[in-house]
Amino acid sequence: MSVDAGEVVDTDPPTTALDPKLFDEATVLLPQYLAGTPDLVEKRHLLMRHLAADLTNNGRIDHAPAVGLLIKLFDGWTWQQVCDFGTSSIPYKDGLEPGENMVCFNRLMLCLLSKATLSAPDAAHAASMLETMQALVRLWLCTPDTGIATAAADVLYRLMKADLPIEGYQLPPPMWRHLSTAPQGRVWKRVFEDGGVYNVFFECCSLNLGTNTLTKSQKTIAQARLMEWLPKIAVLDWHALRTTHRDVEDKYRVAGGLLDFAALHMVDYRDDVLMYKCLIDFYAELLSTTVNLDTRTTALHDSLGLQYLIMHGLHARTAAVYFQVGPVDPVETAFVYGSAAKYISVYASKFPEHFLAGQMPAQVHQRLRQTLDLTPGKWAHADSPKHDLHVLVSLPRGALLPFNTSPVALLPSKSTNPDVLKSLATLFHGPEDKSLTLPMTLAMTSITAQDKDAAEGAAARNLYFHYLAANPGFWQDITAHADTVALGDLALSALHCLKAVITSNWYPTHKRTAPDNLPSLPSSLIATPETGVQAILAPPALEFTLPYLLKPAQSFSNLVGGRGDAASATYKIAMAKFEVLRALYRRLVEVAERAPEEGYDDILRAVGKKLAEGPMSREGDVGGWVGTMEL
Repeated sequence: MSVDAGEVVDTDPPTTALDPKLFDEATVLLPQYLAGTPDLVEKRHLLMRHLAADLTNNGRIDHAPAVGLLIKLFDGWTWQQVCDFGTSSIPYKDGLEPGENMVCFNRLMLCLLSKATLSAPDAAHAASMLETMQALVRLWLCTPDTGIATAAADVLYRLMKADLPIEGYQLPPPMWRHLSTAPQGRVWKRVFEDGGVYNVFFECCSLNLGTNTLTKSQKTIAQARLMEWLPKIAVLDWHALRTTHRDVEDKYRVAGGLLDFAALHMVDYRDDVLMYKCLIDFYAELLSTTVNLDTRTTALHDSLGLQYLIMHGLHARTAAVYFQVGPVDPVETAFVYGSAAKYISVYASKFPEHFLAGQMPAQVHQRLRQTLDLTPGKWAHADSPKHDLHVLVSLPRGALLPFNTSPVALLPSKSTNPDVLKSLATLFHGPEDKSLTLPMTLAMTSITAQDKDAAEGAAARNLYFHYLAANPGFWQDITAHADTVALGDLALSALHCLKAVITSNWYPTHKRTAPDNLPSLPSSLIATPETGVQAILAPPALEFTLPYLLKPAQSFSNLVGGRGDAASATYKIAMAKFEVLRALYRRLVEVAERAPEEGYDDILRAVGKKLAEGPMSREGDVGGWVGTMEL
């Protein structure tokens, strides 16, 4: 490192191929070495200028090593330092040109532009460079490199986020705001109000009226990237996506802004099932990200995204795909059914009150009872109806009662698969909200998050006991699956189900804030404790769960080999079982502290002793045995 940085570059002939290994070492060492004293910093700048100048050398076979070093040397720089380094001499427009041979230059330009995302004034300064902003949007939509597209979209998003006024970019700033440092929305105005930049979206994504330099395949890729980006922008400023630019939109025969273009006009969903799938995914993401965007109307449980989708018929059209209304195209169904199911799941989970207020619960019930009505052989060996199971666990649990007409009753515990056991675990666990802790005490309030959790917790408890009454062999099946090491995924799912009940967030129906519209619990043929951990230690679960948890872990040592994947499976299952045992101990301690008269001391001692032995204890059962399927 004693050689001057300038001499290193000058001795390299212009047509010489760069040594990747040498540059990899330099990338690690030089940024730290050329720092600190003014003399070293000056050498750093000199080296950077030589590297930057060498990028214009067309004789180089590969500029990537030099670009990688240059990017590393720019680490820690501010946008002002980049500008001082030479804004007028940095070819942003040329460096952002899409192309396979431009990837390394794209990386460098995006690295420099990302420095402007750290403050509103810097973002506004970057927005003043019209050709650069046009090139950034075009690169994001048109580059063949997925990594570059992701990075470009991220830079554009962060520029917009840094320069977003609190009141929205379209409204004048309040008089009290300090205008020199506060966001002015100039990036937003450049993107949505400048015809040159705004036109790029339509030029790259319009199938019929867009640029002829892109193939249909390239345009559909650009469409997918736009649909992935728009929901993020909708969260920042919904109304920006509704901003219109008549001159540009008239040219492409659309109106209503970028959101209308993407949601209603851009995709040829009738003839392109892959893009139809992307379009439905876009609707689901728009629904999910805008859940907190209030419509500021008298409509309850609504959002701007949901309101938009309903108003334009997109909500009903997507639901019809899931419900298989009208003529069904098997090819189209194979591609878009999963996305439509995801949309229904998002809608039911994010807008439960809106979902319950309409006719969709009955339609979903009918659909689920049709798709989940399978023979034991199909449940165990055919493809799992995972999309429908996802819809099932996304529904408000109260919508799955009464149990005698519930699709949950169709889920088997014996001839089953991992997806079913995971679904049962989710349903029986109750809400994930940590506000439901033991002991559960909720204040009397109006409809709040705690009230919703209480309703979900009470419904989860109700579902569990009704399912157990209808399937008294449930825990025998679960422990048998957990003990079948040969079916690792099924065993882990069974353990997950066991842990979900132990750590469940239930809410007893006799509490005064519990919902009063739940069906009564099953008859006194089975015990109905208040908590999941007590339910595990009550008949009919106690006969199977506690003996299973206290017995030694399984092993594959009596099979040929006994190592490799099999050994790995036994370890994963043993660790999962150990975590279930720890969860049982923690929850049981909480219950024992609240009700010491219940007499859990013996169980706590036995569980504590087992925990002290560790997950792979082999006491009294060296070798073990392996459960296998009866074929």
